Amino acid sequence: MARHKAFNTVDVIEEAMQVFWTQGYEATSLSDLTWAMGLSKSSFYETFGSKHDLFLVAIEHYKNTVTAKITDAVEINAPARRVIESLFDRALERILSDDGRRGCFLNNTAAAVAIHDAAAQSGVREGLGVMEDAIHQLVIRGQREMQINPAHDPRRLARFITSSLNGMLVIGKANPDREVLGDIAKVSLASLD
Repeated sequence: MARHKAFNTVDVIEEAMQVFWTQGYEATSLSDLTWAMGLSKSSFYETFGSKHDLFLVAIEHYKNTVTAKITDAVEINAPARRVIESLFDRALERILSDDGRRGCFLNNTAAAVAIHDAAAQSGVREGLGVMEDAIHQLVIRGQREMQINPAHDPRRLARFITSSLNGMLVIGKANPDREVLGDIAKVSLASLD
């Protein structure tokens, strides 16, 4: 008879994601993961296979939890332009918070791992695609509401806004200055005119 797992898989994946997010893939050891997850090495290997396999699961988890919050923003009952502005406001406040200097897990992965790891690259691309698709929907809605210039190609504008938001998170890791980051947000939002 198989033993019943005595842990919640989603909870331990969340813990692993937090470790990878804070330390990065390369700097994270198996001991770091098993300690944070509260698992023995045998349970770890039995459930996740390898550190790399778990890392890919953590990317997927981030996409389905953190990145999905941007998808939820599409459903906010407010003018689309204001929703996009609030994404920049939230990013700015996040960067300036105690926890914000970690940046974005997808950005960190793109910079440190994805260049030489096709599976991680694919996960990052999908996660950024989720964000871009949500912003694309907001741009189209904002154009219908006549608060975003309808002359702009909605997909191109969504790509620019996505890169600007992510760029703010990257710059904020090295320079968490409200004025600098606010300038980035203002110029980015001016692209909606």
